[in-house]
Amino acid sequence: MKILSCISGTSCDGISWALAEVGKSAGRMKFSVIGSGNAPYSRKLNSALLRVTNSGRATMAELCDLHWSIGRRLADIGKQLKTAPQVAVFSGHTVYHTEQVGRTGAGTFQIGAVEPLSVELGIPVMGDLRSTDVAAGGMGAPLVPAGDELMFGRGSAVLNVGGIANLTLLGETTTGFDTGPGNMLIDEAARTLFGRRMDSGGKIAMSGTVDEKLLSAMMKDPFVDAAPPKSCGRERYGSAFFARMLRRAEGRGIAKRDIVTTFSEFTVRSVLRNLELHAPGYSRLVCAGGGSFNGYLMKRFGELFEGSVHTSDEFGVPRDSRESLAFALICYLSLSLKAGNTDATGAKRKLPLGRVTANGFGRELLRSL
Repeated sequence: MKILSCISGTSCDGISWALAEVGKSAGRMKFSVIGSGNAPYSRKLNSALLRVTNSGRATMAELCDLHWSIGRRLADIGKQLKTAPQVAVFSGHTVYHTEQVGRTGAGTFQIGAVEPLSVELGIPVMGDLRSTDVAAGGMGAPLVPAGDELMFGRGSAVLNVGGIANLTLLGETTTGFDTGPGNMLIDEAARTLFGRRMDSGGKIAMSGTVDEKLLSAMMKDPFVDAAPPKSCGRERYGSAFFARMLRRAEGRGIAKRDIVTTFSEFTVRSVLRNLELHAPGYSRLVCAGGGSFNGYLMKRFGELFEGSVHTSDEFGVPRDSRESLAFALICYLSLSLKAGNTDATGAKRKLPLGRVTANGFGRELLRSL
């Protein structure tokens, strides 16, 4: 089965997609990436998403516009494909996520209309996967461990460095959790201090020095040491946290490049702190996501992690497609009425995720699963 998998992360910079061939052979899951790419958001859409997710405030008109703007961008991806998929999945764009709401567990609000893609390609599209997990008592994240079980061998700690950094621990059981910021604070510092969308390759960070006092203040954030299951987003490490730490830095006269270096080091140290507290004994760290292309982050993981550091490419999984591929696998499992979540989210039940917008298309395909 050919599955188009699309994701829109906390960086709010665009939609990453992968076209995967997924199926079974001799009772085992088989998969490969046929094609992949990125559909950048316009500067206007990027700014609007950042504003809403950072502030936690939006009018109904703004939410409606964002919901359909993402949907139309999904349809644009469909128009450009040279190979037709049989089904598609969009994980949803998180505009707000609560770590816990009283006794009801987590809460999540996802946007991104899947109907334009369904109509464009004439195929079923699965969306809103996280809400199913939340309804089952989970955090709604991380979901990718269900895909990681199939992509990587036991004994690996798999690190995804997107806007937020998260770990999948492939031990006797599969667990996973968010560790803190990935690229989120680094990107914000590059934008604010240097007028760049990101610290490409980690070049700015590599030119500076870590300010240990600022780093110590950042490491005191309670989420870093909190026990899993746990997940977070811009409501914790967005503009408010960034502004607070930037004021500290500027108040002490820290150089701009040193601020970027220190924020980058915070990503590294918070990941390693979580490994130390919640995953002792892992000797292999497999890195993927946009942050795995950051030379500073990878260099520091190599220096500080007490074990071997790899990229997912070494396991046959392109590091810029790992998360998209994981959701393609989750889509396949869920359509086959198998569990698409794991113990990582804290859900009381393991169950198929998402809902399918068939729009009159692909009914025979769904009946055949």
